[in-house]
Amino acid sequence: MQSAIVKKTVLIIVTIVVTGCSAIPLDFLNTATPVPEADTVTPEPTRVVTNTPDLFAISTDEPSATPNAELPAVLPSRTPSRTPTPRSTITLEPLDPYLFTPSPNLFMFPNKTTSQLVWGYNCDGARSIRFTVVVNRVPRLKYVLLFYRLQDKYSALATDWGGGAIMMDNDQGTYFYTLELDQLDDYRLFQDAWLQYQFVASTVGLKVLGRSVVDRTSVSLTSCSVLR
Repeated sequence: MQSAIVKKTVLIIVTIVVTGCSAIPLDFLNTATPVPEADTVTPEPTRVVTNTPDLFAISTDEPSATPNAELPAVLPSRTPSRTPTPRSTITLEPLDPYLFTPSPNLFMFPNKTTSQLVWGYNCDGARSIRFTVVVNRVPRLKYVLLFYRLQDKYSALATDWGGGAIMMDNDQGTYFYTLELDQLDDYRLFQDAWLQYQFVASTVGLKVLGRSVVDRTSVSLTSCSVLR
């Protein structure tokens, strides 16, 4: 009888304990993971790195290949010369004796307006030349004549002496004459030539009283194609 009463008493106590535990909240048994607060993060600006090469830096990288020992360490630089090699002119032949006549010094202060004549259509330059000379008065002097010819600078090509043009005077001993390009025979055959000239004094019958020294290399006649 007493054991039955004890069993009932234990059963009642267990029932009360179980019922009481079910009423107690079990939140404290759950370990909750705290949720972090959302922090406001200010993004950093993107940094663009510009690699500026150092123009004065010396590269220390090793060569990728070993140079051929047979080749020279420094190749010679070949700089073409733009200056054309000047052509050597010919040696002028001796003057013929007939170009000189023993006489007193008749001709003084020879002068000319240019030392360069040109021919062609695509360059500027003189197409005529004016000669002036002072002549001493001598008996029977009637004319002062101008003789001229062309002599190629690089070959023996030359024209015959021509002209014999009568020079004008101012009645004071000064004689002058303007020679035009068209008066030069076959001038188109010469790319670069000398215009050689000489003054001759004569009587009315064209007897030579005296000649000046031939000017052989002070006046040039050149094609425009050479001057370009």
